[in-house]
Amino acid sequence: MMKYPDWAIGPFIKPVAEPVLTASPEGFDSWAVYNPAVVFWRGKYWMFYRAESRQEADTPYMGTSRIGLATSIDGVHFEKYSDHPVLDATLPLELPGGCEDPRICFAEGKWHMLYSAYHYPENVYIFHAVSGDLIHWEKKGSLLKNPDGSPLATKSAAIVCRPDGTAAKIKGKYWLYTNSHLAWSADFVNWETKELDAVGFTGSLNEVCVALTDYKTPGQDQILLFFAGNLSKIQNQDYFYAIGEALFSREDPEKLLDVLPFPVIEATLPFEKTVDRLACVEESYKGTIFLDSVFQKDGTWYAYYGCADQFVGLSVCETKE
Repeated sequence: MMKYPDWAIGPFIKPVAEPVLTASPEGFDSWAVYNPAVVFWRGKYWMFYRAESRQEADTPYMGTSRIGLATSIDGVHFEKYSDHPVLDATLPLELPGGCEDPRICFAEGKWHMLYSAYHYPENVYIFHAVSGDLIHWEKKGSLLKNPDGSPLATKSAAIVCRPDGTAAKIKGKYWLYTNSHLAWSADFVNWETKELDAVGFTGSLNEVCVALTDYKTPGQDQILLFFAGNLSKIQNQDYFYAIGEALFSREDPEKLLDVLPFPVIEATLPFEKTVDRLACVEESYKGTIFLDSVFQKDGTWYAYYGCADQFVGLSVCETKE
């Protein structure tokens, strides 16, 4: 077994050897359900998953992504809320690629969903919606702006959160990492940004996934960043997408402090290496794992992940005493 430093979360194990969510026979999620954000609230696990329709599989953007909802009492057996998405692609900059890879957090008295709006073939932007009940969402448009007020082109909004999914304030500000920027805000509405390639050290394929703090000693913990990619500069293995962990400074959130020299979640099960939606990607047979949320409940860390860009899997880690 790999040795984990005190700052890291692991090891993760897979308690079930099959997906916890799969596509429906027909409808908006009949091809792929993956890359979910999950929170535990009011006695239920709420999973917001990216979905695509088999009917749109032959488009150059591989279908318009929409956000569906499924809930569970036990965290393993999920029931889909509706045969319609809870967040559909309707705004010009969300089309035709759609709404991808949601992240969920609680801040300023409401739930926030940050998602990637794919304006194929132009750019990808981080868009924002809010809710009081996790069912009805009000779109707020682009979260991050250029100096001239236009939407900032970037993706993958890893909000720095506490273990329960609430957004954490550090030095009076909320923080988030994207694939190309660091952003901060005092009110979760008005954000400042600077360019930052937070996980460029990992290899040729890399994306930020989840950021956590206050997970061991609240007020003192650094920022643990989960990332996805091929990890070619970290470990001499031939991954397509696996999950790694890095540590960033609480005092200076753009400063990298440490990196795990191995992945914490990788494709090991047959369904994680399915070649269907990713048939156009030569290396997809190696497996694809991607995270949008990691949270703690009753001493267990839950990491629901997208795999093969088609299913949802589950990994867990028991808290070290």
